[in-house]
Amino acid sequence: MNRSFLPSTFKVTTWEALNPFFDQLLEREITSKEELIQWFKDSSELGAIVSEDMAWRYIKMTCDTENESIRDYFNDFVQNIQPKIAPVSDALNKKIVECTFLAEVQNDAGYDIMIREIQKEIDLFREENIPLFTEMQTESQKFGQMN
Repeated sequence: MNRSFLPSTFKVTTWEALNPFFDQLLEREITSKEELIQWFKDSSELGAIVSEDMAWRYIKMTCDTENESIRDYFNDFVQNIQPKIAPVSDALNKKIVECTFLAEVQNDAGYDIMIREIQKEIDLFREENIPLFTEMQTESQKFGQMN
């Protein structure tokens, strides 16, 4: 994947390493349709990097369920990174639905579906569910280890 927002050598290690990129998106002023489209691209790139990292941690853990360091690496994401991403993702979603230029892309191919998805995520998000989701992922990992 060619990157334009994150450095090509960036790896997800900690929330502290990721947070500046989320902050950049939150703080970025959007003053045109073109800037909104670029914001979507940058947000998508960040989301893809985070999702891929989580997926690889999970894959490695399920391939070697006895390896404690791999298991800890996965659990670190679930317990220390993912819970911090959730409220920031909600804030990013709200930033976009409040953007005055959203109407200009709403009817462009593909954006209508994405905008509906963002609105659904806003409707469903509850801060109090974050610890429950973390616990669910942790317990799921423990169950997978037993099988």
